Amino acid sequence: MRVRILGSGTSTGVPVLGCDCKVCTSSKPHYKRLRSSILISFEGGNALIDTGPDLRQQMLSASAPNVDAVWMTHTHADHLHGLDEIRALSFKRKSPIELWAKQEHLVDIKSRFHYLFQDTGYKGFVPAIETKEVSACFQSLGQKVETVYLPHGHMQTVAYKVGSFAYATDFKKFPPEAIAAWKGRIHTMVASGIRYREHASHSSVYETIQLFKDLEVKRGFIHHLAHDVDADLDASKLPENVQFAFDGLEFDVSKLLE
Repeated sequence: MRVRILGSGTSTGVPVLGCDCKVCTSSKPHYKRLRSSILISFEGGNALIDTGPDLRQQMLSASAPNVDAVWMTHTHADHLHGLDEIRALSFKRKSPIELWAKQEHLVDIKSRFHYLFQDTGYKGFVPAIETKEVSACFQSLGQKVETVYLPHGHMQTVAYKVGSFAYATDFKKFPPEAIAAWKGRIHTMVASGIRYREHASHSSVYETIQLFKDLEVKRGFIHHLAHDVDADLDASKLPENVQFAFDGLEFDVSKLLE
């Protein structure tokens, strides 16, 4: 199982439009953060988690691999509004792309992108998408996928676990039942930590570090970073087993287990 960080930034991306702070004006490549998304590659295919507005650019940077399944965390714009790029990813496919989401998220997706799911009379190419509702445990691309639901403002987001790898974004905290379900069962985890200061609906960097401890995560990557985080300067504040994610970061989960 190989993971690529397609984007490590929060909803605005970094640099933030109109901002002249040190991070936004930096020329360092790893300070440029597209909206958060990852690609997981298995023997059975490639799973994309979220389809943010930077998806086209992200997939080109990743040499545009095939996408066989999309696992949605939620339907905020920075995680959904690149869904139309599924059209181009479908051009050479002979089978539908799986789209997994919570039921209420599927309703929202079909409302916002109705033309992808309904016959509108359009004569051009329409991608084949097979919508599927997530559950506590489901099968996708030959993999057993587990989920937990996390509070994020007015809604819930979906966190995913495959084997000893887990991904979570846009949450304030892990409820006790989610901690109990995954504690001691995760080696490597990518989880959001928007900034060091507390946020009303997002986990802070400090809260995410504590989450890794609570879950007994061996290797943690913090993503969904705002421009408040100076990755170089702030790296010294992180525990030895935790690091900030950056766009283009790739790792083989099995090698991290060694």
